[in-house]
Amino acid sequence: MDVSALALLGLGTLGGAVVQAATGFGFAIVAAPLFLVAMNSHAALQVLVVVHLVQTMMMLRGVWPLVPRRIFKALVLGALVGSPLGLLLFMRLDVNGLKLAVGVLILLFTSLLIAREAGWFARKPAARPSDEGVAEGEASALGYLTGAASGAMTALLVMPGPPLMLHLSHAPLAHANARALAVSFFGLCYLFVTALNTFWAGMGDGVWWLALGLAPVVYAGTLIGLRLSRYLTQGAFRAAVLVLLVLSGVGAILSAL
Repeated sequence: MDVSALALLGLGTLGGAVVQAATGFGFAIVAAPLFLVAMNSHAALQVLVVVHLVQTMMMLRGVWPLVPRRIFKALVLGALVGSPLGLLLFMRLDVNGLKLAVGVLILLFTSLLIAREAGWFARKPAARPSDEGVAEGEASALGYLTGAASGAMTALLVMPGPPLMLHLSHAPLAHANARALAVSFFGLCYLFVTALNTFWAGMGDGVWWLALGLAPVVYAGTLIGLRLSRYLTQGAFRAAVLVLLVLSGVGAILSAL
């Protein structure tokens, strides 16, 4: 791998880690297009899911007591079904198909975020931290479906976030509980998909070594993102993230075409 490709991987990892640590989502949305351009192979997303797992392990400390148990259980059971289905599709798409899928999904997800910022979605009040609330009361069917969709999208595009964000827009939780749920559930999705890639999709040793080499960049980006979250205003940061998402989505589609 040449220097320019390594630089793209480092840039994607740093940018993704910063955005994920500051906002709670967005690692793959920022990094996936750059990884696919740099490596131009399915291994790009295999590296990305392992790198994701590294960052999630850094962020797990202290969140477990805040995780709403019933919705978490439903999401995990759904992901166990959805992850293998997503990996089947991942193994059948060519690289350009993956780039196109990444680009389209990023732009659709960005459109949803812009619509939410504009107030087009009616928001229900969030559940209290000590209350099981709307989200857990409706966990059964919606939770399983959300988990299955997130598992499939993790295996296919390393993007478990959009289905859960849509679920939480329908049945909100308090911020601390929502963040704890996302971090814990996404971590298990990355773990499931890493195991599937290792034992089913033939993930090679090179993926592990490259992910290990990028781990210090993940660590640095996570620290930067956590610090930035204290100083940037929410409005300014959300606007910057939306611009970055649009550029990433368009770039991925142009690369595919």
